[in-house]
Amino acid sequence: MLEITSTIADGGNPFALESQPAHISLYPVLYNIVVAPISTTLGNTLWLHRLVSGIFIIATCALCYFFCRKASATRTDSLAAAIILYAGLLYYSTPIASPNSMGVFLFLSATCIPWFFRFSSRSLAVSLALGILAFYTKQYFLMSLGYVALFLFLADSKKRGIYFGFLALLILLVSLTIVHYTSPYYLDNTLFAVASSSKYVLSNNAAIRQFSAYFTIYYPIFAILVLAAYPKYRTASAIRTHRDSNLPSDKLINWLDWNKPLFSRKVGFIWLCCLCSISINALVLARNPGNYLTYLFQLISPFLLVGTFGFASGIIKRRWMISVLASLAMYNSYSALPNNFSVNEKNWDKVRSEIAAANDIYASTLVLRETLDQGGPIYHNGHTPYFLWAKHKPAFFVKSVHEETVPQIWQRHRERLNTKLENQSIDLVLIDNWMQLPPSDVATGIDLQETLEIYYEQTDTLGLQLMDRRGGGGFSLKIYKPRNKTPDSSGMPDPKKPR
Repeated sequence: MLEITSTIADGGNPFALESQPAHISLYPVLYNIVVAPISTTLGNTLWLHRLVSGIFIIATCALCYFFCRKASATRTDSLAAAIILYAGLLYYSTPIASPNSMGVFLFLSATCIPWFFRFSSRSLAVSLALGILAFYTKQYFLMSLGYVALFLFLADSKKRGIYFGFLALLILLVSLTIVHYTSPYYLDNTLFAVASSSKYVLSNNAAIRQFSAYFTIYYPIFAILVLAAYPKYRTASAIRTHRDSNLPSDKLINWLDWNKPLFSRKVGFIWLCCLCSISINALVLARNPGNYLTYLFQLISPFLLVGTFGFASGIIKRRWMISVLASLAMYNSYSALPNNFSVNEKNWDKVRSEIAAANDIYASTLVLRETLDQGGPIYHNGHTPYFLWAKHKPAFFVKSVHEETVPQIWQRHRERLNTKLENQSIDLVLIDNWMQLPPSDVATGIDLQETLEIYYEQTDTLGLQLMDRRGGGGFSLKIYKPRNKTPDSSGMPDPKKPR
């Protein structure tokens, strides 16, 4: 993420031809565009990126508080909801240097501002703008506009719902056309590469594990929901049964009048959004084991908490039970967060000294920040290995110039690396157990790992410790340096010489 911000701050474009594949971004870069001008003053650091993420997390929790108040929750309950959501947004990948926190803020704003202002035309226009910005922060946050369009169709006016959905689609397509013209590899990076690579890791077991863990943390919230909703359900059910018995069955659903909603019954907006988020997670997002629980906390928790504490506001007789369960939910939420932030810096200092002594470095993303500080070329920014997946796409989107197609760009990248390794132009190669050299290519006969072993020797293997959290822990970093040059006729080490 720092490398992408650096590219933008230097006037580059991660989706331009010259940025492929070493400087690409799998995410839209609105977050980086926001951070880049600040980084020119405060420095392009992890601290700055996390500060920006923290500001958006706090802003999202503030929205949760005000939306709870809108749902009739008391100040105490609204504050409890915001505090519980804060813990969820501190879990795993939302608070790190990433577009997640900004995206969830825009997502929640685009979704709930129309509801807050009773779906006025002005609030819908604001929602359209925020929803498009959310999409250009992280792709799946575009769902906010789908939620609003669906509610309008079901509960406000079919015509308004269709118009809103059509206008959102039109604006999206026009903006994508402009973006594709100015950033020709935007769709390759953010759509085709992501879609092609992710389908190989999706699994139902991952979704089951995540929903089970989510329920283990949030079961007190579900208990509050049951306690609060049951009395209201009994009262509302009796009223609705009496009312609906006087309505013809065909009036419960209005198919033909475009100025009226599809359903004659009232539809709860917050609970509709919650149901949509649960469904999307179950079908797609939670099946990805990568961002463990992140999607659930981002997309389900805001609506679940607003809806639950809105229901709980009418409970008087069992308030003590609500308070106990809310306290238990806070405890569960915060106990799930890591609390050991200690890291052994000994080996980190060794790696930093190696990096400081080199000019041209092929670096693992573990040490990408230190490599950026050196100002040398970047060969791998963490997103680079996914670039080749973009070759799987409809023929319409394949570049007309052969040299600008994804396979050709990837091949030139491999050839460039192979040549630099053979010439020992790279001073230092740092490879961890996750970020390897690009794999061998039978068609061209290039095997970068073999080239590395011929012209470089492994001088050390260091265990690098990250914070004890999901995605952290220990990593093994292999250090390679050029072999002593024993010239043959070419002036390079003899590849046939035994090692």
